Amino acid sequence: MSHVFSYDFRYDDNECETETSVAQAEVEDLVGDIYLNFVEAGTLAQGGGAIDDSRHKLLRAKHEQFIHDAINGLPSSFTLLDASQPWFSFWCLNSLEILGCNISQQLRSRVIDKLSRLQCPGGGFCGGSGQLPHLAGSYGAIMALVLVGGNAAYETIDRPGMYSWLMSMKCPDGAFTMHAGGEVDVRGIYCALVIASLLNIMTPELVKGAAEFIA
Repeated sequence: MSHVFSYDFRYDDNECETETSVAQAEVEDLVGDIYLNFVEAGTLAQGGGAIDDSRHKLLRAKHEQFIHDAINGLPSSFTLLDASQPWFSFWCLNSLEILGCNISQQLRSRVIDKLSRLQCPGGGFCGGSGQLPHLAGSYGAIMALVLVGGNAAYETIDRPGMYSWLMSMKCPDGAFTMHAGGEVDVRGIYCALVIASLLNIMTPELVKGAAEFIA
């Protein structure tokens, strides 16, 4: 089996260069250089080339061990990402799910216990102990609990509290603040509506004005 690597799908900044678009281009250059090492000789044409997938195998066991090592403890340098604790649960569980690995009952219980302690009394999940509830952290927490599955995970979620908190984050123009007094952008709408959809708490009041804000 083969597929075509091509630069045709590069990010288009619409001739509006920003710090973010420059960083995106740099990452794409780095990834492109790596992929070009795997392109079959003589197939590179018009910015693309064939790659024979059968010649390259994913080191599944090593990836799985890497994920479990991360679950069992990250180095001190990761304290900078203390507000991303729900995301680490989601990233690790999702990676195991994609790899088709077994998610043990012990790990499921650990995730439920961890995230239950990050749920705030007034609704929503915070990124770390003692922090404000945050839409991004709440998204990561809900996605992780969905991956864990089962009544124990679902019953952990305060659905009425979550709805009340989401409504308190809603702005008159249809957007959502990421946290109380926080920034406003389309991430908030995405996180809020995914959460609401998964928890079956979507209402006309919650979605009001969201499409218009995005447009």
